[in-house]
Amino acid sequence: MKPLNSSWFVRARLKSRHIPLLVALGDTGNLNRAAEGLGISQPAISKLLKELEDGLEVALFERHARGVVPTLYGEAMIRHARRIQTSLEDAFDEVCAMRGGQRGHVRIGTILTPCAELLPELTRRVKQSHPNLELSIRTGSSLDLMAILNDGELDFLVARFFADSAQTGMCFEPLYKEPLCVCARAGLINHVLSREDLHAADWVLPPSGSVLRHEFDALFQHVGMYPPSKVVNAENLLMVTTLLEQNDMLTVLPREVVAHYARYGMLAIAELDAGIEEDLNRNLMAYGIITKNEELLSPAARSVLALLRESAQLLPPVERSAV
Repeated sequence: MKPLNSSWFVRARLKSRHIPLLVALGDTGNLNRAAEGLGISQPAISKLLKELEDGLEVALFERHARGVVPTLYGEAMIRHARRIQTSLEDAFDEVCAMRGGQRGHVRIGTILTPCAELLPELTRRVKQSHPNLELSIRTGSSLDLMAILNDGELDFLVARFFADSAQTGMCFEPLYKEPLCVCARAGLINHVLSREDLHAADWVLPPSGSVLRHEFDALFQHVGMYPPSKVVNAENLLMVTTLLEQNDMLTVLPREVVAHYARYGMLAIAELDAGIEEDLNRNLMAYGIITKNEELLSPAARSVLALLRESAQLLPPVERSAV
């Protein structure tokens, strides 16, 4: 075990009060407003900041007439301070949950497709085996969720893994490729659509830069066509389905998601000329379980992760590979 007095934060005389100080200054960029938020005086906050800078032997903030601006050192310390504060709050929540007879709080990040079947199945299993456990499910793009996981605000993800943006310590367990399809409101499309029909149609699509939008644009670029220009950009699924319901528009969604809405007569898969759907799914990445520092997860999070892996066995497997 490393001796405590050899740690930098002991030598720099880091105090617990320095953590909320850094977060407050990062949020406000102003000593007076940070002092008000922390309930201490402005001279006291200046003294704390000087202690920290003296201990680290670097300037964390540049002082200006209208406030303070973090240096590169300050930005790094603010980022880590946020993580420490989140971890301490999680520890308190976990202790309170156990003290109250609960089993803790688990936070999962997920892309859209697992919300149709995998996450509901996981939730069912969690409620059966851990009825008092609090479960939070956050949806978003894979890139955004990976950043949130890296900041310690999520326990694990069900998402796509991007090696170029991966942070040290992240592991990926591929589960399933989510086939995409073209769809519209039920009854709108009654004929087979060609690539030219798709190009001329009105669309509601996720913004440029998303994986789904990239695959959609490649569908046309592959044959030397420009992507459609009559596009409304929208990420929120409620907005997408409402636009489809009220307009003669098409969209691209995972088949599992469309199947869910088709059961209620809201959406229908459009029939396409041969080869179009294969092109749409040609380079689609599999999604899977993404973890970071799994050994540091709470007992509740490890239990839910085990249940997630059990639930995932119900899905058609893809070739497993270590990352």
